[in-house]
Amino acid sequence: MRIALIMLAVALAGCASKAPPKLGEAAQARLDRPMPASEEQRVWECAGTTDTIKGLAVILRMQGHPIDWDGEIWSVAERARRLGCTQAEMDAPDQGRWSSKGSSHKAN
Repeated sequence: MRIALIMLAVALAGCASKAPPKLGEAAQARLDRPMPASEEQRVWECAGTTDTIKGLAVILRMQGHPIDWDGEIWSVAERARRLGCTQAEMDAPDQGRWSSKGSSHKAN
């Protein structure tokens, strides 16, 4: 019984770890960017995140990479978590952060 509890604790600890084993240069740079200075910038960064994550998964598969190669998808989701993005903000259409479409507003 004691071994079962220890194995369960180890398994849960492993599942609780959200960090990938290794981040690529781009993924690390994404996480190291300064936090937005205003609420407008924060919302601008959040917009389009959901579609970007879906698109990255497709692109990585097409390139023959594992789904979260170099921590790309994880870093996008983690950045959104750190920014405090709501699901609605992430589901909102991209405002130019992830593509050249949308508003001409550019966050620093």
